[in-house]
Formats: sequence, structure tokens, C-alpha cells
Amino acid sequence: MGSALRGLVAAALLTGAVTAAQGLEVLTSDKLRLDVHGRGQMIGVGELVPDPVRDNARVFLFLKQARLGFKGAYDDVRFETLLAFGGENANGSNTDLGLLDFVADVPLSPLGDAAVLKIGQFRVPYSREGLTDRGFMNWGERSLMTMAAYQARDYGLALLKTRGSLTGTIGVFSAGGRDVPQRYLPETLGVPEVVARVGYNDGLDEDIYHVAGTDLELSRTAKAAYLNALFMQDTKIGHSTVLNVRTIDKNLLVDSSYNPFISAGPGLANGTPATLQRGNIWFIGGDAAIRQFLSAGKALEAEAEVNWGGYSNRYGSLHIGAARVQAGYRFQPYHVALRYAALMMDRGTNYRTAGRQFSPAVGSVIHEVTPSLAWHIRKHHMKLVADAPVYLNMPVFVEQGVGAYVFAQQPGQVSILATGHSVKRHAIVQGRMMFQFLF
Repeated sequence: MGSALRGLVAAALLTGAVTAAQGLEVLTSDKLRLDVHGRGQMIGVGELVPDPVRDNARVFLFLKQARLGFKGAYDDVRFETLLAFGGENANGSNTDLGLLDFVADVPLSPLGDAAVLKIGQFRVPYSREGLTDRGFMNWGERSLMTMAAYQARDYGLALLKTRGSLTGTIGVFSAGGRDVPQRYLPETLGVPEVVARVGYNDGLDEDIYHVAGTDLELSRTAKAAYLNALFMQDTKIGHSTVLNVRTIDKNLLVDSSYNPFISAGPGLANGTPATLQRGNIWFIGGDAAIRQFLSAGKALEAEAEVNWGGYSNRYGSLHIGAARVQAGYRFQPYHVALRYAALMMDRGTNYRTAGRQFSPAVGSVIHEVTPSLAWHIRKHHMKLVADAPVYLNMPVFVEQGVGAYVFAQQPGQVSILATGHSVKRHAIVQGRMMFQFLF
């Protein structure tokens, strides 16, 4: 299998040509089309963090992304596979796999030419920023908003239908996240995660599941606007619940360190298989984008998004809100932009570890203001992105004798509060530079 994969990649590099989109053509026949594509991102980060123990000035360098994917079609069935290598989003449990996407798009002819059933593991259709391919963004990272509303990838199936400029999808997912191992455990069934996204798209997006943050080939003004919603009743499985044992790509509403009810028992003590309660979780949100064509190589771009979510079970309820607005001006090969984002956690949110609760004004709004400059050296195939986030009212966890951790970067370090350490709010200034190469 390994030699076959190496041969396939070598053949692509030797014989393939870069297409208008991303990918190198490997094979084309009457029935089969196969392309291979890849992306690498190196990122350097400098930041100023008030640290009572170690240096306030910090510098980091990471291989942010190293990805390889295959896409194509067999007859009229499209397929996509995407693998992640390196240390990106490493999962420390028994699901240390690098599979991001593995999905087939099966045409549903009885429902019309533009009806597709998606089956496999793929992006959950919620939130424009969450759906945007990070290889086609003009920022070093997604905004602070995604800590509240990001639904990441999951496995399931979804119906996608388009009629003219109107489009919509509805999907059913496990809510356990990607790369879940097979475990046949006792269950008390709830309602699986149901997600719907509907809206207007006059060509700004390829489709609901394929979203780019900018269009370097824009030749006319384009617009898109969507509403999306998500609902799930948790399922008891084994000694816990589906949401409580999710191990990767968790937003704050399903993180037991911040949601004191999701893993609680009576009196908010740690729950047991007998006392854990199934909860209901929901999100609702909307987003819009416009790209105003000015002239060849010049355009104005703007996006806005808002999200509101909630969780409740017998022990209590919790809400979270977030919003983002950004605007940019593109004059090839450059793109300048400014982004504002806000994250508001419920005042009932607690930093919770080991069954203990800590609540140092958690409900205060956290703000992000980020200017950005992108240089598309060879369009998206080779580019430099520099941005400078400023976070206001950001929680910083301080571990005695070790140093400070920024909430937006290391939310899991809330665990130090259980052993007598502290949390304070500060303004955090960063500078980031990211280099990308893509084929």
C-alpha cells in the first residue's frame, strides 16, 4: 500500500500539470478522474504576554499544516480524501489518526440534476468561517469566534440541493468528531446531531461545503448569505455520553472544563454512569459575504457572521455567543484586511476541573482586532501572510513557578486552577507570519 501511494504521488509530480484550481492531474479516463493535491504551511508567532515567571516576549515556529489529498470522480460520483501529517491538532487519546475528509458525493437523479447525497467524513455545514478552507484564507488563523461556534468535521450523511442561486443542505452526524474508533458499547439513545444550512449564493462559493476566503480570479461582483442551525440530544454510551467523551475539535460549549453541566452529577460533582444526564445542545447563526469587483486584479471583500448556542440538562443550562466582521481590499498580488471578533461566554460558565468550579468573571466579552497583509507570490500556490492580532480582556492562566498560558491558544491549561493556580485578564499582542506552498 505504501509503495503504491508513493508511486501515485511520484506519477503526479512527474506527469501532472497544475490546474486552475488546486491539484495535479494523475489519471483521466472515460470513467475515472483522479487528482492529487497538497499543502504546507510554516508559521512564526511572536507575542507579548504578562508573565510573572518567565519572559514576557515569546517566539514560536511551527509546521502548521502538512496535508495530502486526493479528489476526483468515478462516473458521476465525486470523491474527496484529505490527510493531515505533522503535529496539527494532535489528539492524545486512542484516535491518533490523520484522516480529515473521506467523502463520496452520490447524485440523486430523482431530486434533480443539482441534488447530491454526501456520505462519509466531512465538514459539518455550520458557520462560514468554519467551512472556509484555511489554504484560501488571508489570515494566519481563524478568528476568536471559532472557539464558540466551530463544528469541525464529523462522519454522517447530508443532502445538498441547489436551484439557481438558492441552496441548502441538511445532514445527520454522530457528534463524536472525526476518526472515532469502533466501540460497541451499551447505549441510551438520544437524537443524533442534525445540522441545516440554507441560503443564497450567486457564485461566490463553489458550494456550501467548499468555501474560499478570497477569489483571486474575480471578474464580477458576487454575494452569498446563509442561515444555519444545529440540534442534538446527547446519547449515553458506555460509562459516559457522546459529547462528554469527544476528544478533538471541541468548541467551548462541549468542553467539560468550561461547561460544568456536561459531565456533572448531583451538586455539580463529577458524574458517574448512573448520575450523568443527557443534555440538549443547539446552535443558530447567520453569515453573509460580498466581493465587489472594481477592475482587473482589484476588489473589495467583506464578511459578517453571528452565532448563538446553548446547552441544558437536569443540572443547569448555559449559553455562548460570538460574532465576526471583516473587510479587505485586494490589489494583486496583495491583500490588506481588518478583522474584529468577539466571544461572550455565559456568566454561568465555570472553569471546571476535577469536579471543582472556578468563576473569575468568565462572562466578560473577549475582543480580537486583527489587521492582515497577504502577498500572493504565485496566487495561493505560494504566499506570505502577516497579521497582528490584539486580544482585549483575554484570560491568562498563571502556573506558579512555570509561567502564563493564553486562553485562546491553550484552553486546556484551565486544569492548573484545580491545584491552586490563578487566572487574570490581560491585553495580548501578537505578530504572525505564515508561508504557504500549495499544489
